[in-house]
Amino acid sequence: MKEIKELIENYIEAEFKANKGKYDIQISDLQYNELERDAYSFYHSINSNPFGRGGSIDRIIGDEIWVNRYLKKYEKIIPRTLFQIKQYKNPKVGEGLERWLVNDEIFACYTSYTENTGRELGYNKLFYVAETNEGMKIIYDLTFGVKEPEWRHSHDLKINQVKNPGELIAVEKYQAPEEANSLADYNAE
Repeated sequence: MKEIKELIENYIEAEFKANKGKYDIQISDLQYNELERDAYSFYHSINSNPFGRGGSIDRIIGDEIWVNRYLKKYEKIIPRTLFQIKQYKNPKVGEGLERWLVNDEIFACYTSYTENTGRELGYNKLFYVAETNEGMKIIYDLTFGVKEPEWRHSHDLKINQVKNPGELIAVEKYQAPEEANSLADYNAE
């Protein structure tokens, strides 16, 4: 699991830089595109790119309202916390994912959110990582609900979903979450 932990920690760092860069008015669009490419490189190409500025930073410069919004957003961005990694074998995945997986094991990486919202530290994303035809990549993720504390699929495209992670083989725990529902889930296995 050392390789998986290293991969997800490198992803967390790249994602943090891309998230900060999105709202950093000092960074040009070209510089941001480089940060975005680096962060997206951790995903299998079957996944859509979750990054992007949504427009040129040039339209923000000079508009005090937008500059202030970007500054406030920039200040809230934090790196995710990695809580634990679970290793599974024989997962049940949609036929789209099935085509890209090289073997029958996947790793579930439990992480926190990317913004300081003032809430207790808790779950936000579970990233599934697996060996694919493109190397070790993030293949899918689930989101932990705030109002309804349970894991939900990020999209309805069932052919690319991890439907069931399979048989639990190993667990490595790094840091317990603070939020009660996340902590209960963390301590469940």
